[in-house]
Amino acid sequence: MSEQAPPSSSDGLGDREREGTIELLGVVAYGTISGFTQMAADSEMARDMHLKRALAGMAVKEFHHHEHLSGRITELGGDPVAAMAPFEDAFEAYHARTRPRDLLEGLVKAYIGDGIANDFFVEIAKYIDPQSRAVVEQAKGGDHRDLDAIVSAVRLGIREDPRRGGPLALWGRRLMGEALTQGQVVAVQREALSDLMLGLSHDRPGATLEEIGLLMQRLTDRHQLRMGRLGLSA
Repeated sequence: MSEQAPPSSSDGLGDREREGTIELLGVVAYGTISGFTQMAADSEMARDMHLKRALAGMAVKEFHHHEHLSGRITELGGDPVAAMAPFEDAFEAYHARTRPRDLLEGLVKAYIGDGIANDFFVEIAKYIDPQSRAVVEQAKGGDHRDLDAIVSAVRLGIREDPRRGGPLALWGRRLMGEALTQGQVVAVQREALSDLMLGLSHDRPGATLEEIGLLMQRLTDRHQLRMGRLGLSA
């Protein structure tokens, strides 16, 4: 383990740990504001009022989570906009490669993409300070009840046109692959974030190679469960 940076403020975090924590909060904050805009757009496309309300409700919750994450970044001495800026390219690349062609694809993306992000960020948050971890877990720690409306809409769409099942299953697998690719790009490019996860910037245990492998397996297993809930083959 590398030499620890001494704490430089009352939060007890060393400079390197604080930098990595702000980076993690920044990428989660960008994810929530991105989720807000995507879900709001999907809500505009929805004609069913139950689905429209569910998507709008999810968008509102994402924005509230964004505000909480931004508040924690500020508490740590960071600027929320500056903290999010390094992750814009990765998120925009993901969205550019996974642009839905219709509402049904958009719903699968909302359900699968949001779930992958939730799982990944909660897993990574295990390696940060307790106060920051609580903020991430509050933002990404559980499924919204409104997701049931998305699941029902996707399953109904497949029942009405069974030919959509195969392409939507391929779409779901593509979403998983693209999300993992962009996640790896971010991890490689952001050294302070990598050090935080590996325990190189603080005195708490970090992730071993074995634990990283298990983390990836858990992400895959949860993805398969979500695909099954949508009635799609993983």
